[in-house]
Amino acid sequence: MHAEPMSVSIRERHGRRIRVLIVDDVSASREALRRALAFDPAIDVVGEAESGNQAIAQAEELRPDLILMDVKMPDGNGVDATRDIVRRHPNVKVVALTAHDDVATVREMLAAGATGYFLKGAPVDEVLNAVHRGHRGEGSIDHRVLPDAIDELRRLLVQERGRREDVEEIARMRQEFMQVLSHELRTPLTVIAGALRFMERRDLTRAEATLVASALNRGAELERMIEGLELIGEGPADDAGSAANPRDALRDALPRTSRRPDSVVVRDETWPGVRPRHLTRIVLELLSNAFRHGRAPVVVRTYRGGADRILEVTDAGNLDPDSALFDAFAQGDMSSTRERGGLGLGLFVAARLCAADGGRLSIRREGDRTIAEVRYPA
Repeated sequence: MHAEPMSVSIRERHGRRIRVLIVDDVSASREALRRALAFDPAIDVVGEAESGNQAIAQAEELRPDLILMDVKMPDGNGVDATRDIVRRHPNVKVVALTAHDDVATVREMLAAGATGYFLKGAPVDEVLNAVHRGHRGEGSIDHRVLPDAIDELRRLLVQERGRREDVEEIARMRQEFMQVLSHELRTPLTVIAGALRFMERRDLTRAEATLVASALNRGAELERMIEGLELIGEGPADDAGSAANPRDALRDALPRTSRRPDSVVVRDETWPGVRPRHLTRIVLELLSNAFRHGRAPVVVRTYRGGADRILEVTDAGNLDPDSALFDAFAQGDMSSTRERGGLGLGLFVAARLCAADGGRLSIRREGDRTIAEVRYPA
């Protein structure tokens, strides 16, 4: 390492000193780094380590502001040590200072969480600058490895563009498939429903009338399922026009429910980023689930949890949620109770629509209440 005159900008530092841990398996390298860092009164070397495992232990004990980390060492390499330290101590910055200039090593260290990468033998000013920039969280790469790093970044960007195009094509094909599927299902369903309604108007026996009514009810459920699949298969939201009002969603959902909730406390406000049709369907599914499987009173309310927007539907049911609750078609039995298993396609659709707009649907039990919560982070 070449000891060159220190610039005024580096020498004139104010505030708390930067606590640095030096990690290198060669004692001469550690001593050279210590001497170089001593040129800057704003830097305080608080410890040394000669392996990755020692670095992890020293980071735990000393809690330095920044670590100068070698890459290739016995007893735990710098890549693994950096990953572990950054995970445990997010405020600790790591700058790689190593003899290895291959692009794969650079990539591994940066991916592990290092904020900078410098080769041994760099001028003192560059090392001190790297420490100060790393302490501020600013990235920096030695000019000797920068061209290869840029080439690698360019290659990764091209690769990522190709992957993104593949994902977009798959999404487009899925959307087209959903459209075709829904059309092919709706057409015969419309014919069947029309025939059943024609039969419904005829002079039927009680058993025949019951059978026709049941078939019409199943047809309505199938149509609702198709509608849900269509919503799941929609493309990305138009951010400029995606904003739902929970009060409007409740108003639009209620005509399709078997009854009305016992209590409603829903704010008249706009939820940006949430598609109105999605929120309406979510409200419909949660209310239908509460009416069918729970017990009164059923309560609907919206509120803010910090910056999050939250919709809750609660009832006096006896659901004991499990990990398979939102799995498609999961059902314990054919009864109308909530004593076993998951809760089927309705909640699966609601959960997927919630996730499509960046939210999360969860169901939990608190005391004698079952709470279905939709949460959209700000």
